[in-house]
Amino acid sequence: MDRTGAWLELRVEADPEAVEAVCEVLSRHGYQGGVVVEEARRPADNGLSLEPDPGRPAVLYTYIPRDTHAAQTVRKIEMALSLLGQLRPIGPLRVRTLTEEDWGQAWKAYYPVLQVGQRLVVVPAWKRFRPSPGQIVLRLDPGPAFGTGLHPTTQLCLRALERFLRPGMRVLDLGTGSGILAIAAARLGSGPVLALDHDPVAVQAARRNVRRNRLGRRVQVQEGTIGAGLGPFDLILANLLARTIQELAGRLAAALSPGGLLVASGILVEQAGEVQAALQAAGLAAVEGQPDGLPLREGDWVALVHRRPGGEE
Repeated sequence: MDRTGAWLELRVEADPEAVEAVCEVLSRHGYQGGVVVEEARRPADNGLSLEPDPGRPAVLYTYIPRDTHAAQTVRKIEMALSLLGQLRPIGPLRVRTLTEEDWGQAWKAYYPVLQVGQRLVVVPAWKRFRPSPGQIVLRLDPGPAFGTGLHPTTQLCLRALERFLRPGMRVLDLGTGSGILAIAAARLGSGPVLALDHDPVAVQAARRNVRRNRLGRRVQVQEGTIGAGLGPFDLILANLLARTIQELAGRLAAALSPGGLLVASGILVEQAGEVQAALQAAGLAAVEGQPDGLPLREGDWVALVHRRPGGEE
Protein backbone atom coordinates (compact mmCIF):
# COMPACT_ATOMS: atom_id res chain seq x y z
CA MET A 1 0.00 0.00 0.00
CA ASP A 2 1.26 3.45 -0.89
CA ARG A 3 1.27 5.49 2.30
CA THR A 4 3.01 8.50 0.78
CA GLY A 5 0.25 9.40 -1.71
CA ALA A 6 -3.24 10.77 -1.33
CA TRP A 7 -6.23 9.28 0.45
CA LEU A 8 -9.90 9.26 -0.45
CA GLU A 9 -12.54 10.38 2.02
CA LEU A 10 -15.86 8.56 1.51
CA ARG A 11 -18.88 10.32 3.00
CA VAL A 12 -22.53 9.27 3.09
CA GLU A 13 -25.65 10.47 4.91
CA ALA A 14 -28.00 7.86 6.34
CA ASP A 15 -31.26 7.67 8.22
CA PRO A 16 -30.52 6.91 11.92
CA GLU A 17 -32.09 3.46 11.59
CA ALA A 18 -29.73 2.66 8.70
CA VAL A 19 -26.54 3.75 10.45
CA GLU A 20 -25.55 0.28 11.69
CA ALA A 21 -25.97 -1.29 8.25
CA VAL A 22 -24.06 1.52 6.50
CA CYS A 23 -21.33 1.35 9.13
CA GLU A 24 -20.97 -2.36 8.40
CA VAL A 25 -20.53 -1.68 4.67
CA LEU A 26 -17.94 1.04 5.22
CA SER A 27 -16.02 -0.94 7.83
CA ARG A 28 -15.63 -3.88 5.44
CA HIS A 29 -13.88 -1.70 2.89
CA GLY A 30 -12.40 1.24 4.80
CA TYR A 31 -8.76 1.25 5.83
CA GLN A 32 -8.39 -1.16 8.79
CA GLY A 33 -12.16 -1.04 9.34
CA GLY A 34 -12.16 2.58 10.52
CA VAL A 35 -15.52 4.36 10.36
CA VAL A 36 -16.59 7.69 11.86
CA VAL A 37 -20.25 8.29 12.68
CA GLU A 38 -21.33 11.90 13.17
CA GLU A 39 -24.82 11.91 14.68
CA ALA A 40 -27.13 14.87 14.15
CA ARG A 41 -27.70 16.71 17.42
CA ARG A 42 -30.08 19.32 18.76
CA PRO A 43 -30.24 21.44 21.95
CA ALA A 44 -31.53 19.46 24.92
CA ASP A 45 -34.50 20.69 26.95
CA ASN A 46 -32.17 22.06 29.61
CA GLY A 47 -30.58 24.34 27.02
CA LEU A 48 -27.13 23.42 28.31
CA SER A 49 -26.24 20.38 26.24
CA LEU A 50 -26.94 18.60 22.98
CA GLU A 51 -28.87 15.39 22.41
CA PRO A 52 -29.28 13.08 19.38
CA ASP A 53 -31.77 14.32 16.80
CA PRO A 54 -33.54 11.24 15.34
CA GLY A 55 -35.25 13.38 12.73
CA ARG A 56 -32.06 14.23 10.86
CA PRO A 57 -29.60 11.94 9.05
CA ALA A 58 -26.25 10.90 10.47
CA VAL A 59 -23.08 11.38 8.45
CA LEU A 60 -20.62 8.49 8.13
CA TYR A 61 -17.03 8.68 6.93
CA THR A 62 -14.33 6.22 6.06
CA TYR A 63 -10.99 6.53 4.29
CA ILE A 64 -9.13 4.46 1.71
CA PRO A 65 -5.73 4.94 0.06
CA ARG A 66 -5.89 6.26 -3.50
CA ASP A 67 -4.17 3.29 -5.09
CA THR A 68 -4.89 0.91 -7.96
CA HIS A 69 -7.71 -0.74 -5.98
CA ALA A 70 -9.50 2.48 -4.99
CA ALA A 71 -11.93 2.66 -7.93
CA GLN A 72 -13.00 -0.95 -7.43
CA THR A 73 -13.48 -0.39 -3.69
CA VAL A 74 -15.64 2.67 -4.32
CA ARG A 75 -17.80 0.71 -6.78
CA LYS A 76 -18.30 -2.10 -4.25
CA ILE A 77 -19.39 0.38 -1.60
CA GLU A 78 -21.74 2.16 -4.01
CA MET A 79 -23.37 -1.14 -4.98
CA ALA A 80 -23.85 -2.19 -1.34
CA LEU A 81 -25.28 1.22 -0.40
CA SER A 82 -27.62 1.12 -3.40
CA LEU A 83 -29.10 -2.14 -2.11
CA LEU A 84 -29.46 -0.75 1.40
CA GLY A 85 -31.06 2.37 -0.01
CA GLN A 86 -34.01 0.30 -1.18
CA LEU A 87 -34.89 -0.29 2.48
CA ARG A 88 -33.87 2.93 4.25
CA PRO A 89 -33.12 6.52 3.21
CA ILE A 90 -29.42 6.69 2.32
CA GLY A 91 -27.76 9.54 0.45
CA PRO A 92 -25.24 9.23 -2.37
CA LEU A 93 -21.64 8.30 -1.66
CA ARG A 94 -19.46 11.40 -1.94
CA VAL A 95 -15.74 11.01 -2.58
CA ARG A 96 -12.98 13.58 -2.21
CA THR A 97 -9.21 13.35 -2.36
CA LEU A 98 -7.07 14.15 0.68
CA THR A 99 -3.34 14.31 1.12
CA GLU A 100 -1.86 12.25 3.95
CA GLU A 101 -1.70 15.39 6.09
CA ASP A 102 -5.27 16.43 5.22
CA TRP A 103 -6.52 12.93 6.03
CA GLY A 104 -5.12 13.05 9.55
CA GLN A 105 -6.71 16.42 10.18
CA ALA A 106 -10.06 15.39 8.66
CA TRP A 107 -10.17 12.35 10.94
CA LYS A 108 -9.60 14.51 14.01
CA ALA A 109 -12.55 16.72 13.15
CA TYR A 110 -15.00 13.84 13.53
CA TYR A 111 -13.40 11.80 16.32
CA PRO A 112 -15.64 11.90 19.42
CA VAL A 113 -15.16 11.01 23.07
CA LEU A 114 -16.39 7.42 23.37
CA GLN A 115 -17.35 5.44 26.47
CA VAL A 116 -16.99 1.68 26.08
CA GLY A 117 -18.24 -0.77 28.66
CA GLN A 118 -18.58 0.31 32.26
CA ARG A 119 -15.40 2.28 32.88
CA LEU A 120 -13.32 2.86 29.77
CA VAL A 121 -13.47 6.21 27.97
CA VAL A 122 -11.54 6.78 24.73
CA VAL A 123 -10.59 10.46 24.49
CA PRO A 124 -8.93 12.16 21.50
CA ALA A 125 -5.53 13.45 22.51
CA TRP A 126 -6.44 16.96 21.33
CA LYS A 127 -9.67 17.24 23.37
CA ARG A 128 -10.16 18.27 26.98
CA PHE A 129 -12.08 15.81 29.12
CA ARG A 130 -12.83 15.65 32.83
CA PRO A 131 -13.50 12.03 33.85
CA SER A 132 -16.18 11.08 36.31
CA PRO A 133 -15.19 9.05 39.39
CA GLY A 134 -14.29 5.50 38.36
CA GLN A 135 -13.78 6.25 34.69
CA ILE A 136 -10.53 5.07 33.08
CA VAL A 137 -9.32 7.42 30.34
CA LEU A 138 -7.46 6.19 27.25
CA ARG A 139 -5.96 9.17 25.41
CA LEU A 140 -5.47 8.37 21.77
CA ASP A 141 -4.36 9.90 18.51
CA PRO A 142 -5.15 7.20 15.93
CA GLY A 143 -3.05 8.67 13.15
CA PRO A 144 -2.90 6.40 10.09
CA ALA A 145 -3.23 3.26 12.20
CA PHE A 146 -6.93 3.69 13.08
CA GLY A 147 -7.91 1.36 15.93
CA THR A 148 -9.82 4.22 17.50
CA GLY A 149 -12.33 2.30 19.57
CA LEU A 150 -15.10 3.24 17.14
CA HIS A 151 -15.16 -0.07 15.29
CA PRO A 152 -17.37 -2.79 16.84
CA THR A 153 -14.51 -5.30 17.02
CA THR A 154 -12.38 -2.89 19.05
CA GLN A 155 -15.28 -2.24 21.38
CA LEU A 156 -15.86 -5.97 21.80
CA CYS A 157 -12.23 -6.45 22.83
CA LEU A 158 -12.42 -3.55 25.28
CA ARG A 159 -15.55 -5.03 26.84
CA ALA A 160 -13.83 -8.41 27.08
CA LEU A 161 -10.85 -6.79 28.80
CA GLU A 162 -13.11 -5.24 31.41
CA ARG A 163 -14.71 -8.62 32.01
CA PHE A 164 -11.78 -11.04 31.93
CA LEU A 165 -8.58 -9.15 32.79
CA ARG A 166 -7.15 -9.85 36.23
CA PRO A 167 -4.45 -7.78 37.97
CA GLY A 168 -0.93 -8.71 36.97
CA MET A 169 -1.81 -10.71 33.85
CA ARG A 170 0.91 -10.86 31.19
CA VAL A 171 -0.73 -9.59 28.00
CA LEU A 172 -0.01 -9.82 24.27
CA ASP A 173 -1.82 -7.46 21.91
CA LEU A 174 -1.35 -8.90 18.43
CA GLY A 175 -2.04 -6.44 15.61
CA THR A 176 -2.00 -3.50 18.01
CA GLY A 177 -2.77 -0.74 15.47
CA SER A 178 -2.97 2.48 17.47
CA GLY A 179 -2.22 0.58 20.69
CA ILE A 180 -5.66 1.11 22.18
CA LEU A 181 -6.10 -2.44 23.52
CA ALA A 182 -2.59 -2.61 24.98
CA ILE A 183 -3.12 0.74 26.68
CA ALA A 184 -6.51 -0.36 28.02
CA ALA A 185 -5.03 -3.56 29.44
CA ALA A 186 -2.34 -1.62 31.29
CA ARG A 187 -4.84 0.95 32.56
CA LEU A 188 -7.04 -1.87 33.87
CA GLY A 189 -4.17 -3.24 35.96
CA SER A 190 -2.41 -5.85 33.86
CA GLY A 191 1.18 -6.87 34.26
CA PRO A 192 3.63 -6.27 31.39
CA VAL A 193 2.08 -5.84 27.95
CA LEU A 194 3.71 -6.67 24.62
CA ALA A 195 2.09 -4.99 21.60
CA LEU A 196 3.00 -6.33 18.15
CA ASP A 197 2.18 -5.12 14.65
CA HIS A 198 3.73 -5.96 11.28
CA ASP A 199 3.01 -2.41 10.03
CA PRO A 200 5.82 0.04 10.92
CA VAL A 201 3.41 3.00 10.65
CA ALA A 202 1.12 1.41 13.23
CA VAL A 203 4.10 0.64 15.49
CA GLN A 204 5.13 4.30 15.53
CA ALA A 205 1.55 5.42 16.22
CA ALA A 206 1.20 2.90 19.05
CA ARG A 207 4.47 4.00 20.63
CA ARG A 208 3.34 7.62 20.59
CA ASN A 209 0.05 6.70 22.23
CA VAL A 210 1.78 4.59 24.88
CA ARG A 211 3.99 7.57 25.75
CA ARG A 212 0.96 9.86 25.70
CA ASN A 213 -0.66 7.67 28.36
CA ARG A 214 2.62 7.48 30.35
CA LEU A 215 2.81 3.71 30.07
CA GLY A 216 6.26 3.36 28.52
CA ARG A 217 7.51 1.18 31.37
CA ARG A 218 4.57 -1.21 31.20
CA VAL A 219 3.76 -1.49 27.48
CA GLN A 220 6.42 -2.53 24.97
CA VAL A 221 5.61 -1.99 21.28
CA GLN A 222 7.51 -3.96 18.64
CA GLU A 223 7.27 -4.59 14.91
CA GLY A 224 6.59 -8.26 14.21
CA THR A 225 4.11 -11.07 14.67
CA ILE A 226 3.64 -14.09 16.88
CA GLY A 227 6.29 -16.78 16.51
CA ALA A 228 7.74 -19.83 18.19
CA GLY A 229 9.07 -19.24 21.67
CA LEU A 230 6.99 -16.14 22.34
CA GLY A 231 5.26 -16.05 25.70
CA PRO A 232 3.84 -17.40 27.82
CA PHE A 233 1.00 -14.90 28.18
CA ASP A 234 -1.98 -15.00 30.51
CA LEU A 235 -4.13 -13.06 28.04
CA ILE A 236 -3.80 -12.62 24.27
CA LEU A 237 -5.80 -10.06 22.32
CA ALA A 238 -6.09 -10.87 18.61
CA ASN A 239 -8.31 -8.33 16.85
CA LEU A 240 -7.38 -9.44 13.34
CA LEU A 241 -9.22 -11.12 10.47
CA ALA A 242 -11.07 -14.43 10.76
CA ARG A 243 -8.77 -16.10 8.24
CA THR A 244 -5.66 -14.85 10.04
CA ILE A 245 -6.89 -16.13 13.39
CA GLN A 246 -7.55 -19.54 11.88
CA GLU A 247 -4.05 -19.63 10.40
CA LEU A 248 -2.45 -18.58 13.69
CA ALA A 249 -4.59 -20.76 15.98
CA GLY A 250 -1.75 -23.15 16.82
CA ARG A 251 0.73 -20.36 17.56
CA LEU A 252 -1.80 -18.48 19.68
CA ALA A 253 -2.53 -21.59 21.74
CA ALA A 254 1.17 -22.31 22.22
CA ALA A 255 1.84 -18.77 23.43
CA LEU A 256 -0.77 -18.99 26.20
CA SER A 257 0.12 -20.04 29.71
CA PRO A 258 -1.92 -22.91 31.19
CA GLY A 259 -5.29 -21.40 32.01
CA GLY A 260 -4.53 -18.40 29.80
CA LEU A 261 -7.23 -16.64 27.80
CA LEU A 262 -7.47 -15.70 24.12
CA VAL A 263 -9.82 -12.90 23.04
CA ALA A 264 -10.20 -13.14 19.25
CA SER A 265 -12.19 -10.63 17.20
CA GLY A 266 -12.41 -9.20 13.70
CA ILE A 267 -14.87 -12.04 13.09
CA LEU A 268 -18.25 -11.78 11.40
CA VAL A 269 -21.13 -13.80 12.83
CA GLU A 270 -21.14 -16.18 9.86
CA GLN A 271 -17.39 -16.80 10.31
CA ALA A 272 -17.56 -17.63 14.01
CA GLY A 273 -18.14 -21.37 13.59
CA GLU A 274 -15.06 -21.94 11.44
CA VAL A 275 -12.85 -19.82 13.68
CA GLN A 276 -14.09 -21.55 16.82
CA ALA A 277 -13.44 -24.95 15.23
CA ALA A 278 -9.86 -23.92 14.43
CA LEU A 279 -9.26 -22.70 17.98
CA GLN A 280 -10.67 -25.87 19.49
CA ALA A 281 -8.58 -27.99 17.11
CA ALA A 282 -5.57 -26.14 18.52
CA GLY A 283 -6.53 -27.33 22.00
CA LEU A 284 -8.42 -24.30 23.30
CA ALA A 285 -11.80 -24.47 25.00
CA ALA A 286 -14.60 -21.91 24.81
CA VAL A 287 -14.91 -20.03 28.08
CA GLU A 288 -17.87 -21.03 30.20
CA GLY A 289 -20.17 -18.32 31.45
CA GLN A 290 -20.94 -16.69 28.13
CA PRO A 291 -24.75 -16.74 27.81
CA ASP A 292 -25.88 -19.92 26.06
CA GLY A 293 -22.29 -20.49 25.00
CA LEU A 294 -22.60 -17.62 22.52
CA PRO A 295 -19.73 -15.21 21.80
CA LEU A 296 -19.70 -11.54 22.65
CA ARG A 297 -21.53 -9.75 19.85
CA GLU A 298 -21.90 -6.23 18.48
CA GLY A 299 -24.05 -6.01 15.35
CA ASP A 300 -22.63 -8.42 12.77
CA TRP A 301 -19.33 -8.83 14.64
CA VAL A 302 -18.33 -11.24 17.41
CA ALA A 303 -15.47 -11.83 19.81
CA LEU A 304 -14.58 -15.37 20.83
CA VAL A 305 -13.06 -16.03 24.25
CA HIS A 306 -11.15 -19.31 24.67
CA ARG A 307 -8.96 -20.75 27.39
CA ARG A 308 -5.94 -23.02 27.31
CA PRO A 309 -6.62 -25.97 29.63
CA GLY A 310 -4.68 -26.20 32.88
CA GLY A 311 -3.79 -23.72 35.57
CA GLU A 312 -6.42 -22.04 37.72
CA GLU A 313 -9.60 -21.68 35.71
